[in-house]
Amino acid sequence: MKFIRSILWLCVAWLLAACSAVSSQEVETSLPPTGPPVETITSTVIWFPATDTPRPVVTPTLLPTRDLRPGVGEQIFSDLFTPDSEWQLARDAAGSVAYGNHELTLAIRQPKAALFSLNRQLFLSDFYLEVTANPSLCRGEDVYGLLLRAAAPTDAYRFLVSCNGQLRLERIKNSKVVILQDWTPSGQVPPGSPAILRIGVWALRNELRFFVNDFYQFSASDPIWRNGGLGFYARSAGANALTVNFTNLAIYTLNPEEVPPTETPTATPPPTATVTRIAPRPTYLNP
Repeated sequence: MKFIRSILWLCVAWLLAACSAVSSQEVETSLPPTGPPVETITSTVIWFPATDTPRPVVTPTLLPTRDLRPGVGEQIFSDLFTPDSEWQLARDAAGSVAYGNHELTLAIRQPKAALFSLNRQLFLSDFYLEVTANPSLCRGEDVYGLLLRAAAPTDAYRFLVSCNGQLRLERIKNSKVVILQDWTPSGQVPPGSPAILRIGVWALRNELRFFVNDFYQFSASDPIWRNGGLGFYARSAGANALTVNFTNLAIYTLNPEEVPPTETPTATPPPTATVTRIAPRPTYLNP
């Protein structure tokens, strides 16, 4: 019996030793390996973050637009081109100048022919005028325009609009032409037809300024013609017909005292030496 008890106690002791070894091994394997302490990074809350300092906005100084038509006063003349208006009329092989529906129509049928019409009543020196031009048949180098300060069709300033979108100013004296402003492209003159252009002319002493649809085009200075009549002009460049209508003529006074002495918008080049001879004009008949 003593022997049996001894064996039992040995078995119990052996079991206890095994259990303690297993638990210690589990504890050792569950613990992480020992190493240097790991620093914990804590984010810092920035309560007032820095912002970009806005740069000051530079506002451009807006300069007032110069009035290129100073001194324009009251209206002194208007014309709706009715049959009692004082315009020269014509009808021949080259074409015709006739009244339409409140308009004066210059219609050319012959190749490279020209027509004009002068007013028998108007005599102007310093003035501002506006008139609407409506080319209904017009192409290429066909031209139409105004005769200004005219003593006759062969003695006047001639402002031309070409059907390819350009402008020109000529001085005619004794049938000789001197170019004051050569052909200049204009964004206000569409090529071809139909088109509607409101032409403006500001004339004071030696200076002439031209506008199309209220846009300034160019100016010229010339001392030859200081006053005279007003007329319309058209010339075909080829074999095609040319028809242009003029409507809504209005003329205003011009007060020289209201014009600044340094108001010239652009330097005007001297006239060129180009001289041409005007072709014979058709004979005009009284209405």
